[in-house]
Amino acid sequence: MKLLRRTWADVSLDNLAHNYGLLRGMVPADCRFLGVVKADAYGHGALPISRRLSELGADYLAVSNMEEAVQLRRGGIRQPILILGYTPPFYAEDLVDMGIRQEIHSLEYAGQLNEALRGTAKRLKAHLKLDTGMSRLGFFAYDNGQTADELRTAARMEHIYPEGVFTHFPVADSCDPDDAAFTRLQFDRFLQMISALEGMGVRFELRHCCNSGATLLHPEYALDMIRPGIATYGLAPSPEMEGRFDLRPLMSLKTTVSQIRDFAPGVSVSYGRTYVTPGPRRIAVLSIGYADGLSRSLSNRACFLLRGKRVPVVGRICMDMCMADVTGVPDAAVGDTVTVFGSDGGAEAPLSEMAEQLNTITYEILCDINKRIPRIYLDGDQRLDILQYIV
Repeated sequence: MKLLRRTWADVSLDNLAHNYGLLRGMVPADCRFLGVVKADAYGHGALPISRRLSELGADYLAVSNMEEAVQLRRGGIRQPILILGYTPPFYAEDLVDMGIRQEIHSLEYAGQLNEALRGTAKRLKAHLKLDTGMSRLGFFAYDNGQTADELRTAARMEHIYPEGVFTHFPVADSCDPDDAAFTRLQFDRFLQMISALEGMGVRFELRHCCNSGATLLHPEYALDMIRPGIATYGLAPSPEMEGRFDLRPLMSLKTTVSQIRDFAPGVSVSYGRTYVTPGPRRIAVLSIGYADGLSRSLSNRACFLLRGKRVPVVGRICMDMCMADVTGVPDAAVGDTVTVFGSDGGAEAPLSEMAEQLNTITYEILCDINKRIPRIYLDGDQRLDILQYIV
């Protein structure tokens, strides 16, 4: 089936290559790169992105859960995969058989995985998760005198192979001095726990803690591997980092004009009559709505790009369409492409602007883009592939 030019996302694989090179260049050449492709590669399409990252030289890939890992294996991805979230111990043998690494966040969980493999000759490659201040998953790496003993016990279990150890930074993307000091405290806690374990004879092949913010602002913390997420997709991990690095967004979200009509003053538009034309207006109906992942909260707030000009969304966003005031674009026509976010003829509708309007982060908007929107993969202007989830 040919691509239905209703609403789609262009994904630039050459920008992916650029960002990969930039991030690789921040750290020593022997530092490994873990490509974070959880949540369908932040909405960009897990398999196409994983394939390109593998071609670029990514050493590892990371996902959130076993289903995502299975998707990559079924898609032919052979790179080592690390699951960053919980997997029920029942699946321990499947993890080993598929060559998937599992995070381990507690002695109890390690014991459950080990018990699930009892009676086999299999060993599960694991990365032990240390909580240095994120207060999420992990062994306490501070204020708990038993942690080192627990980690040593987990690392020495018969069916557990402790390949790696890692932690996560909650404010590494902040330039505030207090946040930078907290990140440094976390890093010191991480190193201290690793040192204590080495004193007990436990050593790890991979030590990693740098997310996007840390890779860009604190590359000296890189150790053996970095795992940048949002920066790989060309977006700054925090508003204060906008424009500081040459990150190039991969995705532009596009839709089309399905109708244009002229309205007199005083005409209400869409549900709830929240917008009334203040004068003569040309209103275009666009083929995108909240069922595509366009937040209804952007009603009467967002601006898109049409023929390189900003056009405001007017009235409430509907399930499958929305309206925009195109009075300022007299040559607008049915079938025109409208850029919801991304670039158009040198003009920009940055995703960060939309995130600010919604009081959220760019990550959430990307992850909300619905599966009925096809992703088109481009290398420059050349179309390489199309991912259509529905047909």
